[in-house]
Amino acid sequence: MVTPDTAGSTGRTATGTLPPALRNTGKFAAATITLADEGARLRRLTRLLFATVWIVPGFIAGVSVWGSLRGGSAAIPFGTAMLWQMSCWMMWALWSQGILTLAERTQLVNGRFSSWFAIHLAASIAVMLVSAVIIGWLDWIFWPLSDVRPPLSRALTRGAAQHLDFQFIIYWAILGAAYTAEFVRRYRERDRAATELKQRLSRQQLEALRMQLNPHFLFNALNSVTELMEDDVRSAQRALTQVSDLLRRSLQLAAQPTIPLWREIELVELYLQVARVRYGDGLSVDMHVDPAATDVQVPSFVLQPLVENALKHGLWPGRSGQSMLISARRRGAMLELLVRDNGRGLDGSITDSGRFLAASPSVDGLGIGLTNTRTRLAMLYGDHYAFRMSNAPDGGCSVEIRLPVHPPKS
Repeated sequence: MVTPDTAGSTGRTATGTLPPALRNTGKFAAATITLADEGARLRRLTRLLFATVWIVPGFIAGVSVWGSLRGGSAAIPFGTAMLWQMSCWMMWALWSQGILTLAERTQLVNGRFSSWFAIHLAASIAVMLVSAVIIGWLDWIFWPLSDVRPPLSRALTRGAAQHLDFQFIIYWAILGAAYTAEFVRRYRERDRAATELKQRLSRQQLEALRMQLNPHFLFNALNSVTELMEDDVRSAQRALTQVSDLLRRSLQLAAQPTIPLWREIELVELYLQVARVRYGDGLSVDMHVDPAATDVQVPSFVLQPLVENALKHGLWPGRSGQSMLISARRRGAMLELLVRDNGRGLDGSITDSGRFLAASPSVDGLGIGLTNTRTRLAMLYGDHYAFRMSNAPDGGCSVEIRLPVHPPKS
């Protein structure tokens, strides 16, 4: 048998007292981001992008105009060229916000394509005309080719002729990008909604398993008390008080899928106190808990079924020389939990993977406790856990569970 770091004398459970700092460690709840929050954030980012992206083509156009006129009679200062071209492009920062708003209010749905197209066609023509006129006016203001400006009407006409098609294209490009962003947002919302639904179903299944497990070990504890009622009333009364403490503690943790390891150890200690009434001083329990593992989150009631299995299927009440080892240690990114006894051992085929083939006649033959434990581990950790049952070299049964310290995200 492996020698634990903290060994208990015969008839006692030795774990030591966990530091108060570990018992009172609080966890700050992360702010929950809802689907509506995520959608609103994506819309804000889209609007911010369309409000600022025009700086890039405006800067490029300013450099191009300044470079093409540089050194000639129509040369203009760099700042004037930048102001000219930035003014032409940055008006789309305003138009794009209106286009995004219009896209949100005129959804593209089946049976309404004609009305949708008519609305955006009219809007694109209006924006195209206004933009072309503004560009013509800016060209007239910054006219660099001579000291005498052409008539404003001619400048506006020329600007409209040169820029109408490009302004029309920009409108529909913005509209297409807006709907692309909207489709991405909806896809992410549906994907996240599906993920949350899957998680809720998993939590409900886990809750159902815990509801099945809690009364199961409580009934076993009460059965132990019942056997003492006729022979030792005082011991039965004391055991009943301990069962009450165990029930109170289990109810406190009933709504939590995972708990710190030190809380699980406390549950095991309470259960062993109840079991010792039946098994007597002939049972020696050695417990080793790695200090580095005390705050690791583990599934609630993950150790107690292993201990119960050893007592119920491996050991005998009243027999002397019986022992059990309970070990929890951290190995890098993994947590190793071990329950080993020197009892009758196992019959049947055993594997080393996350799934196990239990002693005959079936998995259910081992009872609700171990069956539920395996199912909950599979639901919480997928293929990232290991569950192994084997016969110990010196006799008895060994049950080992390996869990990732940080559970994989769903």
